[in-house]
Amino acid sequence: MIDHKLLTAMVVDDSKFTADLVRKILVAYGISEIFLETSGESALGCLASNHIDVIICDIVMNGMSGLQFTKEVRGGCASLFAKKNTPIIMLTAHSEQTLVMASIRVGANGYLVKPIVPQKLVSLIAKTCNSTLPKLAMREMAQR
Repeated sequence: MIDHKLLTAMVVDDSKFTADLVRKILVAYGISEIFLETSGESALGCLASNHIDVIICDIVMNGMSGLQFTKEVRGGCASLFAKKNTPIIMLTAHSEQTLVMASIRVGANGYLVKPIVPQKLVSLIAKTCNSTLPKLAMREMAQR
């Protein structure tokens, strides 16, 4: 089981209100290292420069959408190759099945619809990190 207090999170949302709310939920959950980014472009730079265990990302944002951001991360360009499997949870006001399916296609690990229910977000983070991080650690050990 992953110790959530050791996790580093990044919230990508162009709404300051939503980003601050998610940050407060994460802090209450025990995550103290949290990066807040307002665009997909800035989030790519942040991810390239920092160790991040889980990303919570809006879909509809000015500039690069959350879907395009996820696609870029999963594409594993040179600066993001080692981070292409970082868990990404989509957090959006849109519940249309087409967006849910598009999120899955580009590689999102989870999908939550606003309004934010703190326990659902925390549960999805725990589930996503517990199922993804051990697999990544095993894969990294096998490559050594």
